[in-house]
Amino acid sequence: MRLAALPWILAVVGVAIPLVGTGFVVWPLTLAWLLLVAVAWTLGRAVLPGRRSQRIAIAIVLLPVLFLLAFEGGWWLIPAVLAWIGVELIEQRRELR
Repeated sequence: MRLAALPWILAVVGVAIPLVGTGFVVWPLTLAWLLLVAVAWTLGRAVLPGRRSQRIAIAIVLLPVLFLLAFEGGWWLIPAVLAWIGVELIEQRRELR
């Protein structure tokens, strides 16, 4: 498994755990967040293959947005964004070697 897949896996798991834990009560929120993740993945592959610093900046800007949307389930995706930042930093170190 590539390290770059970790944030995406965390995003799906971060949305699925509350869904199952609540007995599928939060399925509308889960569906909305999964659609946003799918759109981000699709657009990200087309738009974000650019510079590493741009991807890190987008992730850092995304963190406060998720905190503001915490009551709507945004906190479910915060670990995925933190992992995204970590992966970008680790991959940069690998490239420098």
